[in-house]
Amino acid sequence: MACRAAALVGLAAAAAAAGAQQPATVHIAGHLIGWTGTHDAYVALWNDSTFLHTPIREIKLPAGGDSTYTFDVAAGKWALSAYEDRNENGKLDMGLFGPKEPAGFWRAFHGWHKPWFRNVAVDVTADMSDANVKIR
Repeated sequence: MACRAAALVGLAAAAAAAGAQQPATVHIAGHLIGWTGTHDAYVALWNDSTFLHTPIREIKLPAGGDSTYTFDVAAGKWALSAYEDRNENGKLDMGLFGPKEPAGFWRAFHGWHKPWFRNVAVDVTADMSDANVKIR
């Protein structure tokens, strides 16, 4: 009986330690690099199930404003994308070979196909202040 109680105490301690290692909410913050600031820009937060369909959240950076953004999310795999809305229609315009407007991902993607979530996602387990997106 004492062994069983000790094992349960050990499991409880291990579970508490595991829970302490990963915060419930993390802050993902960064700057939009390459933005001219003359047009609005949009930064989108994606998870695997919504990737490239409907962002979980989207922040509008007004023309002439600050290039900083922050998302508060649960720890896990996340992707960020951004674009500068040069024709001011509120969406990223796509051409035959990719975006017609400056765009990019937090984790850079270079390829001749539409990116997959696994190509651009980052496993976020703690606050991040350098989640910068470079657009071009």
